[in-house]
Amino acid sequence: MRHRDKATLYRELAKLTDAALHLDRSLDLLLAKDAHPLRQKFLQGVKRGLAEGMSLAESVRKHDQELVTGLELALIEAGERSGRLGMAFNHLARYFAAMDGAGQKARQAMIYPLILAHLAILLPELPSLVVTAEGDHPLRRLALGLVVLWLFLFGSSAAWRWLSDKAVASPAVDAWLDRVPFLGSARRHWALARFCQVSHSCLLASLNMAETVQLAGLATQSGRLARACKAAAEEIHNGQPLGDALAGGGAFEPDFVHAIATAEEVGKIDEEMARWATAETLAAHEAVDRASQWLPKAGYAVVVIFVAYRIITMMQGIYGGMLRQFEG
Repeated sequence: MRHRDKATLYRELAKLTDAALHLDRSLDLLLAKDAHPLRQKFLQGVKRGLAEGMSLAESVRKHDQELVTGLELALIEAGERSGRLGMAFNHLARYFAAMDGAGQKARQAMIYPLILAHLAILLPELPSLVVTAEGDHPLRRLALGLVVLWLFLFGSSAAWRWLSDKAVASPAVDAWLDRVPFLGSARRHWALARFCQVSHSCLLASLNMAETVQLAGLATQSGRLARACKAAAEEIHNGQPLGDALAGGGAFEPDFVHAIATAEEVGKIDEEMARWATAETLAAHEAVDRASQWLPKAGYAVVVIFVAYRIITMMQGIYGGMLRQFEG
């Protein structure tokens, strides 16, 4: 399910939940009006689970596991246990709307470099297309260039998605992706924003701190943070304060750990988590904006280098032939 579809789904669920409609009634209303196949599948899975006597979180976990992330499961469970399900749905709607907006910015930023890349393949072949020398195959070169370009684009996209999926469970892959320029910064901020959002909801649900940290770690979609949270949950269970537990391993930023430690001293961890969730979401947007400014420039540089290479090879072909005739 796309981020835009999830934002719509959770926005509608939040609207109906805040209006104090029973969940079964809300599901019936959405199933009657929502024609999107994956949203229909999600709603039907939830309805089936509720009919089996499960809680909402258990229904989603059993029947819609392939459609949701750890963040969704953690927030739904926390919202259900705290009696603030509408707030959890609102959190998810805002998060997926933000992710959809970030994706749109990234795609729009790459449109112009893609146009230039296609022109870089087409323009050097135009003279050969107009005046074709014997034995020359400009159409074959043009088709080969376009195939190579699109194979590179699809391959890069598939490789990034595969590595992102691996990073959910692998701290090593996660740490490597976090070092990718621009994109790594956005990943780190989104992961910490997810941790803070789930922690805030779990604290409102009065979950114990060890369970809160473990649930929030699974929701980060970051192998590095999930491992750190698992270790921190064990330390908290053994009596360690939250700030000291999160400081171990160095996965969390020192400023964040210090802020949580001081908030713990004054009994305002929930407020601090909410503040950091907002701040990290804004920082993630800024990182995406920077990436949308610099990645096209990198694309322009690659296109310029390719065009220069094609011009040089074309001139070598023209003048090399003339020089060979003179030498003959």
